[in-house]
Order: sequence, then structure tokens, then C-alpha cells
Amino acid sequence: MLIDFPILTLIVFLPALGALVTYAVRSDRAARGVALAFSLVTLALATILLFGFLRTDWFSLPSLTTAGSHVYYAPEKYDWVPTVNVHYFLGADELSVILVFLNALLAPLALAISWDEHHRVPAFFAMFLFMETTVSGVFLSLDLFQFLIFWEVGLVPMYFVIAVWGGPRRKYAAIKFFLYTFLASVPLLLSVFAFYFYSSPHTFDMTQIIATTPIPPGVIGDLMFVALLIAFGTKLPTFPLHTWLPDAHVEAPTGGSVILAGILLKLGGYGLIRFNVQMIPQAAIDMYWLLAAVGIVSILYGAIVCLAQDDLKRMVAFSSVSHMGFVTLGIAAGVYGYTQIGAGRGAVLGFSGAIFQMFAHGLVAAALFMVAGSLGHKLGTRNISELGGIAKKAPRMATFIMISFMASLGLPGLVGFVAEFSVFLGVYAAFGLLVFVPILTVVFTAAYYIWAMQRAIFGPLNPKWENATDLHRFEIEPLAVLVASFALFGIVPVILLDLLSNWANRILGGL
Repeated sequence: MLIDFPILTLIVFLPALGALVTYAVRSDRAARGVALAFSLVTLALATILLFGFLRTDWFSLPSLTTAGSHVYYAPEKYDWVPTVNVHYFLGADELSVILVFLNALLAPLALAISWDEHHRVPAFFAMFLFMETTVSGVFLSLDLFQFLIFWEVGLVPMYFVIAVWGGPRRKYAAIKFFLYTFLASVPLLLSVFAFYFYSSPHTFDMTQIIATTPIPPGVIGDLMFVALLIAFGTKLPTFPLHTWLPDAHVEAPTGGSVILAGILLKLGGYGLIRFNVQMIPQAAIDMYWLLAAVGIVSILYGAIVCLAQDDLKRMVAFSSVSHMGFVTLGIAAGVYGYTQIGAGRGAVLGFSGAIFQMFAHGLVAAALFMVAGSLGHKLGTRNISELGGIAKKAPRMATFIMISFMASLGLPGLVGFVAEFSVFLGVYAAFGLLVFVPILTVVFTAAYYIWAMQRAIFGPLNPKWENATDLHRFEIEPLAVLVASFALFGIVPVILLDLLSNWANRILGGL
């Protein structure tokens, strides 16, 4: 079946249309239903797009091949501001399609876990749909000007989700989130104009910039690499640009934390690969050590700090800093390892493992924040020291907590293991025995998760939780979907890894 309709435009803007309709309805119940319906239709379209990559005998996508032999599928390009060479330009490749599918999957799950929200319901659900539009727009934009618009506008809905529906310190957390991520966009803006003025003819076309790599190697390219690392590292986040994240997660409502950890952090990883590696490849080869250093520090720092956390949400937030360090480390291993004789296959595995880690962490972090949020709603606290023995009163909640913790610490057979093991193999191929430094985090990660489980859900029942209630149906269903995805992509990772490895091999081979 040939996909000859504008599927990318629908994926990007259908949620925005849904946001307008959701905001316009007056009934809370209708707002929930409309928002969920639009998000499920978008998920269906994103699934069709993904199958266009996985099963070409089922769906055939039109394609665009650039001068650098890069292929973009389902392209849509129209003049927007022709006087300065700005276009409405959408296209998907193997990197973006995985993340678009993740975004489309998490959106209805975040809406479902927020089903009991009663404060300004139409506006609340509309914000999530609007966020889905901006995120898909970032992943699918192939024009730098258009990319910047989606990137900046995406800050607005998350700001309001935290500031209006968040916890006691929501205004502080929302402003901190906005200022950090907005100010980090300044080096991104400067870099975008550098790409424009160095390209000949001047263009915002990302496909042309990737094909021609106009930035001269040397000082200019290296400075741009650092600037873009600051911009995308803040969003990822990486140490020491991470300090906005714990506050934002602790104060955000459960659905907001799901989207923030599950998909918004991935914008940083996507930017590092698309900009730092594809657009300035020589600088990536020169500065791989910086990526590796911040990756290793983030991995170790996040894991060690988790040991000291009492708030379950804060612990999961710092674990995200640690797990996102695997992304930068995997990218560094891929870029450097591919230039070393005999390390090419390992480098490809490390690079594709970094991308798979973004996908895996999106699924696992979403489940972690769902269980942490549900626990806080039901018991009035997320402090591990105040819990104890809740498995006796809430066995379903305890089960989902255990599975989510196991997936995050990298239990074989679940999705987190595949991603981290791939990165470890890539790091060993590129850097040899240095791999044992990030491997230390396996011990720390197991320690803080198992210790948290032992104190929170096992042991004698705290008398305060004698009347604790278990998960409701609207909480069980999204968690069940995520747990099933842990197993599916953990047992059969080849579904996505083959796709990512082939793409990574082409990208690294062109450096």
C-alpha cells in the first residue's frame, strides 16, 4: 500500500487540532474522550509510518535521496518564506521515526494516567495534545527555521502543565524549567544562523547542510560543537546542566512527568545526533572525548545521588540523568570507534544502542513516574522512609513498581538491558577497559532500586497504610501497555535494532 497522503503533516498537526477541540468542549468527560480519541488516531498514523520502515511489503513510503545518499521518507516541502529560503519541510528517517512513534505512544498513556484530573480539565488535556504537536514537529522538521519554532514553542505547554497543575512549589519549578531550557536555546539559535550563513547558497535546509557539511573544521566547528552540546545537553539533561530536572519532576503532575521524562528529554539526544554528529561531523570526531566525559560523569553522578534520595519521584528524576548519560557515551563511542581499525561493528552497536536507549528510557521512565505518582496520590507521600509493606495492601501497585524498577536497572529480558548492553559493547570496542567505569553504575543502580523496593513495598506493614487502596483501572491499563512493551522490545529487540544499526552504519560511514 503506497502512503500517498500527507501522513507527516497529520501526525504533527492532528494533536493541535485535537487540542483546540478539547479546549472548546465544556464537559470534562467529553474533553477527556476527545483528547484520547485524537491521540489514538495519531498513534495509529505513527504506527503506520513505523511499519513503512519495518515492513516495506505492507506500506510503501515515497522517499527523497540527497546528494550525500541520505534518504528521507514521506517528504513534504512547500515554500514558506522564499525570500530567505525558508520552507515548510517535513521528512522522516530511521532516527526520527522511532522517536515519533514513542511520542505518539506515550501521549495517550499520559492522558489515561491523568484521567482523574478535575482542575480545568479541558485546558489540561489540551496542553498534552499541543505538546505532542511540538515534539513531533521537532523530530520531523527538515528546515532549521521551522525546527526552531517547534523547539521554542514546545516550552510553553510544559511550563503551564507544571505551573498550573503542579505541586506546592510549582511556580518555582516551572520558572526554573523555562529559564534553563530557554536560555540554553541561545547557543542553538546562534548555531542555526551559523549554518545558514556558512552554507552556499544560504539555506535552512537540514538535508542540504547534512549533505554538504558547510561548517569549516577547526576552531569554528569545535566551538559550535560545544555550543550545541550546551543547548542539547541542558534538555537531555547532562551534568552539570541538569539541576532544573529534579524540581520540575517533583512538582509536575503525573502525566506531565511521564511526558517530560519519556519524550521531552529525548529532544536533547535527537539534537546531538542530528546536529553535532550529522551537521558538523569533523567537530564530532575532534570533540568525542568531551561527549564521553560528560556521559561517564552523568552516569556515575546520577546513580550515586540516587542512593541518597528519599522522595521516590526525585530518585527517578536523578536516575534519568544517569540513564541519559548512556546516550552521550554511546554517541561518543560510535563516532570515535568507527575511526579505529577493527572497531567498526562495535561502534555501530554503541551508536545504535544510544538511540535505542532513548526509546527504552522513554518507556521505562514513563512507567516509573506513573507508579511514583499513583503512590503519592493514594498515600499522600512519596517518601520511601515513610512507606513499608504496601505490597500487602496494594499488590498490583507493588507488582508494577517491581517490574519498572527491574526494567530500569537492566534486568535481562527487559528493554533496558538491551540498550545498556549495546552501549557497553560499543564503549569496549572504542575505549577498551574504560568500559568498567560506566559498568560500575550497574552496581549502584541495582543498589538504589533494590534498597528502595525493600523499604517501600516489602517488610512489615506501616500501620498508617492499613486502609491503602490499590491501583484503579485507568492506572492499570497504561502501565500494562508499558510493561508489555518492556517485554516485547526486551525479548525481540531486533524489531528496532536492525533498523537503527543499518542507519547508524550509513551515518558513521559518512563521517
